[in-house]
This record gives sequence, structure tokens and C-alpha cells, in this order.
Amino acid sequence: MTNNNKKVLEQKENELSKAIDSRKEELFDLLASLIQFRTPNPPGANEIEAQDWVEKQLRELDCEIDRWDALPGRPNVVGKLKGKGDGPTVSLNSHIDVCEDKLLEAWSNDPYDPVIKNGRMYGRGSSDMKSAMASFLFSLKLLKEHGIQLNGNVEVHSVIGEEAGEPGTRSAIERGYGGDFSIVGESSKAENIVASIGVMTAKITIESPETLHLVARKSTINAGGGKSGGNCVEKMSQRIIPALTDLERQWAVFKTHELVPPGACNINVFRMEGGSNSFILPNRCDAYITVTYLPNEKKANVIREIEEHIQRSASVDAWLRENPPKVEWGPAEFPVEFAPCDVDVDSEPVHILRESIETTGRKAILGGRGAITDAGWYYTSGISSVVYGPGNIDQAHSVDEWVSLKDLTTHCKATTRFLLHYCGLAD
Repeated sequence: MTNNNKKVLEQKENELSKAIDSRKEELFDLLASLIQFRTPNPPGANEIEAQDWVEKQLRELDCEIDRWDALPGRPNVVGKLKGKGDGPTVSLNSHIDVCEDKLLEAWSNDPYDPVIKNGRMYGRGSSDMKSAMASFLFSLKLLKEHGIQLNGNVEVHSVIGEEAGEPGTRSAIERGYGGDFSIVGESSKAENIVASIGVMTAKITIESPETLHLVARKSTINAGGGKSGGNCVEKMSQRIIPALTDLERQWAVFKTHELVPPGACNINVFRMEGGSNSFILPNRCDAYITVTYLPNEKKANVIREIEEHIQRSASVDAWLRENPPKVEWGPAEFPVEFAPCDVDVDSEPVHILRESIETTGRKAILGGRGAITDAGWYYTSGISSVVYGPGNIDQAHSVDEWVSLKDLTTHCKATTRFLLHYCGLAD
């Protein structure tokens, strides 16, 4: 880059930063408008009006629009601002759904009627993650109004379904979107550049080949009883679940990642079902687990590790050796999955993003939490991706959810500068 081009870039950068400060109320209004759309998920299938609004904003920014149903009646919207040259393409991702409606009576105000107080905007989705969409839209609006044309392309992905692990982002990627680098605007306080952990679910089943009456119990548990039988609920709760807890504790000690805090590898038993009659030994028990794993791990290896540990634990029980547990991954009842996303800290876009954050006066922090986000779908598709957003993860799904308006303006400044330096100015 010549000194002259560098000066022009710095001039545009300063102009836009000042514009964000002087017109921040417009940015706040964008967020307020987004919060007012009631898009809780579950139940979902309530995104059309919000996506209509996003589409309208993107059209006014001269974006090419692609709209399709990621699930029946549930549209994704992608707006593409085409560059004037052969620069890289960056995608900016935000999900339009918010968490399900719970404890609404505990809120100080209607969750969908945003309130500004003490430098914060309160409202459902303010942190998770409609503030990111507001930031992305305002950034592109200022680029247009200042007559700035980029060398590369910018894609804005407004997707459905993240809160329930549904395929909004995956659908966009399968349709060919994503580009060279993706910023997923999930909560990171406008200063953290975050890697994402992987998430998957499984159903563990223990089933007896026979159903025994209560009176047969004495023959299965007493010395000399002579009856081979099992209470499947007991086998699950006393053998398998404690074994999974032991494995989780081993992971907490031995599994590490430089961008993810300790203890991010979990095996959470969130549901157990078995038994139906007080006079019968339960002949089946299903336990459902959620597993989280690190960005530097392979899903297949984690699955194998868990399955082998379950079988070893079963092998010490004479009845379970004959009736071993079965494991089903991604069960139909709870088919939730998120892919992990690692961060190439030495890559050009990450370097530019760090610089962009620090020009706002913040310290760019690599890592800081183990995020569960859609970023992994870009990463596993070969698209470098990071999580960087204005929200605060502590506010996600909370009563009286809020976002710092200072973090929102900071995020918008850093994002705008990133687009200038990564996509480049058109000649």
C-alpha cells in the first residue's frame, strides 16, 4: 500500500469513527426496532416480519438480496454488497431468533419494548444477538452515505434457528455463502475474539430382554437368588452416569486449549426416563446427554472416547456385560449439534480485527470463554471464522437482558474499520 493510499484509508477510517459517535442514536434506533420483533425460539416460526424488516434495510443499502426458507415458512435473508474489485469476501452473521419466553413476569418492563437506562438498552435479544445485526447494518449504511466503495464483498447473513440448533447458518453455507472470512456477532463485549466449542447430544439406552415383577427382585439382588435380572434405572444411575461424571472430571484436568477457559469439556445428563409401573423392575432406561468438546478435537474421536468409556464401565457389571448399553448420537428427540471453531491467531483477518478493536481504545482479547455459536459451521466448511460481537454472554437469556451502548458503538467502529482494511478501498 502506498503512503497516499494509506492516508486516504486513515482519513476514511477517522471520518466513519466520528460519524458513529455523532449519529449513534441512529444505531440505537436500529437495535430498538429489532428488539420489538417477537422472535422467541422455541417455538420459532415467527421470523417473517423481522426478516422482512432486515431485507428492507439491506435493499436500501444496495445489497443484492437472496431470501429462501431454511425451514418451511422460516426464511433466511442474505444481503450481498458487491465490491468493485477482486478483494476478499467477508460474511457478517447474526441470528434473528431470541431465546424462548420464560419468566417474563420477572422483567421490569415488557421484554420486547426496549428501554434505555444508565448507558444500557434493555430488551430481549439486546445482547443475544440483535445488537450485532444493528451494528452490521449501521456500518454498511455509513459506508454508503460516505460514498465508500470496497474492493471486496460483504455478505450480511440474517439467519433463523440458532437458539434451537436449527440449520439457518448451515443452510446459508450450503447455498454457497460465507466468503473468505466470517464474523459471527455473538456476545463478546466488543473486545474478545472468541473460539467456539463443539456441542452434540446422545441417547444412552439400557434395555432388559425380559420384564420382571417386583417379587422377582429378591432373586436378582440376594446371594443365592439364582436369577439374572436388572433394574435398568439402577444400572443407568449407579453404573453409567457415575462413569460419565468421572470421565468429565478427567477431561477437566487433561483437555486444554489456549483460547478456551478450563472446564469447557462437559458431559451433562439432562434427561433420564425409565420405569412405568410400581410393581415392575424397569426394563428400559434412556439417558440423554449433551457433550461439549474443544476446537482442537475431532468429533469422531470424542464419540469413540465416550463409547469406549461406557463399555468399560458396563464390563464390570455381570448383567451389563450381557446387556450392554447402546448409544445413539443426535437422537431424534434432541438433535442439537454445533460444530467447533478454532481461531488462526496469526492470520491476516484476525490481525486486522485485533488492530481494529485496539483503535477504539479497547484491548483485543483472544479467547476468554468457550462459546457455543454458529461460527463452527463456517469453520468446518473451510471458511476462517471468529466470534466478535457487542453483547455480554452473562446477559444472554437473562431476565432484564441488556447491552452496553458503549460496547455497541465500539463494535460498530471496529467492524467498520475491519471492512475498510480487510476488503480494501476500491480504486
